[in-house]
Amino acid sequence: MLYVIAYDICNPKRLRKVARHLERVALRTQKSVFVFRGDAVRLAGLLDEVAGLMDLREDIVQAWKLAGDERVDGMAHGIPLNLVPPAVILADQQRFLLRADKEP
Repeated sequence: MLYVIAYDICNPKRLRKVARHLERVALRTQKSVFVFRGDAVRLAGLLDEVAGLMDLREDIVQAWKLAGDERVDGMAHGIPLNLVPPAVILADQQRFLLRADKEP
């Protein structure tokens, strides 16, 4: 599975640590956006690792599962950017699973 991971880190030192960590396991597509290949267990492990580098009162990391076999309009480095739920948001010392119904 492919996931898009994006972050908003307030402190430059923490930002560099999170970015370097993500660069080791994911493909950077923009300054604070990465594409990660793995299953839900690997994603959860990655988010737990990144949480240790963050101040969870100020920083946020989000991950979205990419569409499977659907046709998409946008591409980044050959990877489709059609995002689908669920999204995982890591903030305020908790991990939230957001679900949205897919429109027909």
